[in-house]
Amino acid sequence: MRLRQSNKKKRFGLPDYGLDLDNSDADSAQPRADSSDEDEFVVDATAADEEEADEAQSEHSEQDDNNDDNDFSRRTGDSTGKAVKAAKTAKVKAKAKTPGRSKGDRFDKSEHAFTEVPPYPSDPGQRWTRSYLGPIKRWTRFYELVDWWFGDKPDRRFVLDGFLKLWWQHDLIPPKLTSQPRLLIAQSGWMPNNFCDDQRSKFRKLYDDRFAHQFQQQISTPIDKAAASHWSIPQPRGGLDVLLGHVSDQKLYHIQQGESIPLSDTGHPIGDEDDEAIVTGGWLVDVGGIPISIAWAPSQGPVSQLLAIGIAPFSDQAYYQDLKDSPKESEQKEGKVQILRFEAVKGRRGIFRPSRRAPNITQSLCFSWGRVSRIQWCPVPLAAEDATRLLGVLCVDGKLRIIGVQNVSEQDSHESFEEIKQPMILLEPPKEYSIEITCFAWINMNRVATGLSDGSVIVWSLSPLRILQRHPIHSTAIMDIVSGYPSDPFLISTVPIGGVLTLTDLSRPSAETTYHPNMMVSLQPNLLSWSPHLRGFASIWPSAFAGNPNLTFLPVRGFPLCRHLITVTGQPTCISIGPCHPYILTGATDGSIWVFNTLRKLSSHREKTMKVKLFQHEFRTPPPLNTQNSGEEVTSRGVCRVLQGFLPEPNSHPTGVKMAETQRLNRERNMKEGQTKNKGKGKASRKPAGTQSKTPGQPEGEVDEEAAMTTGPGPIVLYEPQTRITTVAWNPNVEFSWWAAAAIGSGLVRVMDIGAEPYTKRPDKDVLESDEEDEEEPDIDIADDNDEDEEGGDVDMASDEN
Repeated sequence: MRLRQSNKKKRFGLPDYGLDLDNSDADSAQPRADSSDEDEFVVDATAADEEEADEAQSEHSEQDDNNDDNDFSRRTGDSTGKAVKAAKTAKVKAKAKTPGRSKGDRFDKSEHAFTEVPPYPSDPGQRWTRSYLGPIKRWTRFYELVDWWFGDKPDRRFVLDGFLKLWWQHDLIPPKLTSQPRLLIAQSGWMPNNFCDDQRSKFRKLYDDRFAHQFQQQISTPIDKAAASHWSIPQPRGGLDVLLGHVSDQKLYHIQQGESIPLSDTGHPIGDEDDEAIVTGGWLVDVGGIPISIAWAPSQGPVSQLLAIGIAPFSDQAYYQDLKDSPKESEQKEGKVQILRFEAVKGRRGIFRPSRRAPNITQSLCFSWGRVSRIQWCPVPLAAEDATRLLGVLCVDGKLRIIGVQNVSEQDSHESFEEIKQPMILLEPPKEYSIEITCFAWINMNRVATGLSDGSVIVWSLSPLRILQRHPIHSTAIMDIVSGYPSDPFLISTVPIGGVLTLTDLSRPSAETTYHPNMMVSLQPNLLSWSPHLRGFASIWPSAFAGNPNLTFLPVRGFPLCRHLITVTGQPTCISIGPCHPYILTGATDGSIWVFNTLRKLSSHREKTMKVKLFQHEFRTPPPLNTQNSGEEVTSRGVCRVLQGFLPEPNSHPTGVKMAETQRLNRERNMKEGQTKNKGKGKASRKPAGTQSKTPGQPEGEVDEEAAMTTGPGPIVLYEPQTRITTVAWNPNVEFSWWAAAAIGSGLVRVMDIGAEPYTKRPDKDVLESDEEDEEEPDIDIADDNDEDEEGGDVDMASDEN
């Protein structure tokens, strides 16, 4: 094709945006776009001369084109040639009439300059500047979510069918499983059935080859009970008065440090004279300090359950009128970890229940590294014949220590006290300025991931001891880190003090990293948990609101789009999802414990699910010492009350329900105004108050959770510090998976058996499973063609596969 002469001589260059890329700021400072005093649009003289030359050349080209057009018009018709000629002549005249821009059409540099950074919106009610745009929506049905969340698993529908048959019918608490096939499904999850046995054999081989030599380097000294009490934790002043029983008939009990009260399955105390037919449902133990962290020991088989508790004295978190009276840093170098043994009895159906025998302290580990911050067992379940377990202990000095804990025989009921002088393995952060380990998580039996105070994550190898990876993930200290063990061990989620909730694949950290778009502020640990069956993380809703009472679920394949789980009355302090079931425990500042089925909650945004409060704890401090008689001995450090027997409640967000009701009223008002708008002429239309803009593709009548989760359902309430639930933990052993432990700020630890009894129509006999376990239950391929029934609470779980 033939080109014009003017096009051959044109030169194109980048526009000037006020960015000096060649010179430094010290050499030449570019003026800001909004500070320019020029009022006219200035055109370069050279460019103007070239433009005039192009126009002149264009006129000569137009004459040549006119000659060509004449030839073309002779062949195609005079009318077509004249139209083409008139269009080109008008184009040349338009160029001649527009030499520059008028004053009203001047270039607005303040709007288009690249040096201008728009301010970040501070109003939480505004739309987020970062949002998720993908195939998964909040109103996506469950059968589609299965393909999105578990699409990398070829047998996803078969595995999900097994999960639904186990837990779909139980909306509040997990069922007590007895049959071996069902126990195997609950234990394995997405892993092969022989996964636990294979991990156990690998751990034994690793211990014999490497860990045994490192365990010999651990230095410990046996001490007596009196020395342990003086060495590790200051003794609390007096016992604790506890009000237990039915709300209409509560009785006062006095409990001392190390004592326990057996509880029935309804939560009422069991006395020595009570009938033996009363079913035991747990214990209430006084540990004599603030239980900072708790962890169940993974085990295999029907053995006694071990619970490790990290304890800090009450004086560390007490209120002092004068800071000089507070304990000095030099006085807080002692730490202690207690390991309690809880015995179980086997029922007639093969269900393990708590024994009436009081739990005993098998081991007390004392050291001089500082107060305990976090404790975690190695996740590999071991048997009674295994000699040593691995316990990770993180202290306030910012160092992680792996301690070898020897198994104690079931027949040995004596308490042993040890002073650990040198751990089995010591993990020290790099020697940089003010760098400490703030949290850690086991990746497997020989890998540990630690979060640092500078926002980076380090992956350690225990044997041989070395740093494998270090990744800068956040810019602030990491508050929580959790691994996706066992199905996705190298997927870790991290929560910073300030920033975004992040998911990182340690196998490809530079490429596989994602985060939730909402900025968040998190000052509370123990608010991140992994669900091995749903393959996702439960955490506090990402928000900068200080009184955020909402919890959310973030699936691995769809991490930026979270789903609402629960809203508590206070502020959440701890959460835990069962390793052998999808039920979640939530503790709050008001002393309440909530539990519900996460699988049912996440199945549909319209599914009406329930939640139940297990118990409510309240604490009151004793009168000040100066108001008591000087000669009177202090016998109580406070009074607490435990309430239970609460009815289930709808698991919905109060703010979201309120917004949905506002939208419904606005739609009704708009319909009425549309019917009568022709009658009131001259009246301005009134905009409905509180109308929320819709997300593209959002169905009519649905609530946008991004706006609903920015605030809480009510005002922020301050409670007594010792009222709060410090931490909760489900038992990881499948035969005891419905056992749970809740640590309370008053110094109490409650162990609960909260599983649902198998339903049967005949008396209890020697059977291994309930009658209903063989009945047909809903699976993922059940179709529900009536869409109206789905809106009323049923879940459309139709499969689109052939």
